[in-house]
Amino acid sequence: MNETAISWTQLTWNPMAGCTKISEECKHCYAETLAEDKRGTRAFPRGFDLTIRPHKLAEPSKVKAPSLIFCNSMSDPGLAEVPDDYVDRIFDAIDSAPRHRYQMLTKRPDILLARLKRRGRPVSPSVWFGTTIGHPNRTARLDSLLRFRDIDAAVLFVSAEPLLGMLPMRLDGIDWLIIGGESGRHWSDPTELDRRFLVRRAEGKWVPREDRADWIRHLRDEADRAGCAHFFKQWGGPKPHSAGRILDGRTHDGMPTHLAGAMPEGYRHRVRLAVA
Repeated sequence: MNETAISWTQLTWNPMAGCTKISEECKHCYAETLAEDKRGTRAFPRGFDLTIRPHKLAEPSKVKAPSLIFCNSMSDPGLAEVPDDYVDRIFDAIDSAPRHRYQMLTKRPDILLARLKRRGRPVSPSVWFGTTIGHPNRTARLDSLLRFRDIDAAVLFVSAEPLLGMLPMRLDGIDWLIIGGESGRHWSDPTELDRRFLVRRAEGKWVPREDRADWIRHLRDEADRAGCAHFFKQWGGPKPHSAGRILDGRTHDGMPTHLAGAMPEGYRHRVRLAVA
């Protein structure tokens, strides 16, 4: 279990590492970059090749303070190559430490849902289920996510990061929205900077691209209409905080606190990187 600079969570839990790319959002995967940079080390002996880490299954039980835990920041719990019985063990570990809230994000919601239905056991209300939708071609994932209500999912969320275009979707039935711009060292490629980033370089600083700000405003306004909490994480750039996280003069720090029992008891959220 690791502390993290990800501003909408507290800890990351990675009972496996490694994934495969399936959509536009994956092209410059930060997890792949990190793992491949450390290929051959104790932490990532196989780089970003799928690696099962059963020694990490007990970690949630060892964290005594109720916490927000992002699972899985270095893989995808819906990845077909992860054995079904190992996914069962991950949910067993969650059941053993229900004091936390587990933010489970997948780009393969249909696979994860099928696994949970096959498991045939109630899903802990401690789990928040989310999917990544950053490109207009991937809005169909929203329908798959909404079907998690069939297993009584307590919180559903969408991560629109990296945001790569205007997303024509309605957020009815979604509890929480995260929005974030692309970041990473591929900014040095002028073509990628123009295609994928929400920022530009001006007078030695990274600043938001106003011609793309309406992508964010559209989602913000849709979340407000649907009663969905929303969190604007970053404009992005070389680093996530390069251009800050101010939109229209303020930060947007929404969390699904409007839902009874959504947040862990005693949790106090600390928003990082709030300076423009």
